[in-house]
Amino acid sequence: MIKMIKVSVVIPAYHAAGTIGDTVRSLQKQSGIARSEYEVIVVINGPADEEVRVKALAAGADKVIREPEKGTNIARGSGARAADPDSRFIFGMDADSQAPEDWVSRIMDIFQDNSVQAVSGPYDYGFTGMRAWSENVYTQAIFPFIIGLLNLFKGTAIIIGGNYAVRRSALEKIGGIPPAKFWGDDALLATLIQRMVGKVLFVRDLRVKSSHDRFDRDGFLKLAATYAIAFFKVWWRVPAHPKLEDLPKVLRNL
Repeated sequence: MIKMIKVSVVIPAYHAAGTIGDTVRSLQKQSGIARSEYEVIVVINGPADEEVRVKALAAGADKVIREPEKGTNIARGSGARAADPDSRFIFGMDADSQAPEDWVSRIMDIFQDNSVQAVSGPYDYGFTGMRAWSENVYTQAIFPFIIGLLNLFKGTAIIIGGNYAVRRSALEKIGGIPPAKFWGDDALLATLIQRMVGKVLFVRDLRVKSSHDRFDRDGFLKLAATYAIAFFKVWWRVPAHPKLEDLPKVLRNL
């Protein structure tokens, strides 16, 4: 069978031997799109990890590469550069996430609107009770409202790094995935696309399952505040109309 790759799903993996298999398997039976039309790329980030490589390939990954320099966006960038030359869309997931069966096809339907340059959605952490209510209010109401308000003054948008897709042509216009540090890395990607290329769409019911271990470890309020501060920092420090030559300085200032 001749492969006609349209989509490349990039998954950075750092110490992810316990979860990478489930993540890759969630991408094997996507509805509405033939498996031959998308590839799954796992990027081992940091030291070589043979267990991750073996488990990713056994679960159905098409490529496993290594990016020795630590950094989620650095790994994402390496994965994007390793994508099939014919791939027109770069998708992103985390190594502890699981995509619903219609994830790829739903996003591809959204991209039928040529004005949309990137798409993202929230995580489903599997919270219950008050934690579920708090996360839903924050994700579905408070944060989108703040983004809309900030957008009145200077263009901005939301990309969740473990649940997004971007046109490859849009990445080329911003010089690739910016090699930003972890906090604010996805905010920078969203902001640059919104300000330099075009529309970034946040779809509130486009969810992927993700681990809530970080919230258990650090607490919901602390993590929410950390993400918000990183986002505001990006919004404030990136020029309203950035150019490619501005990006090294932008990265130094973040």
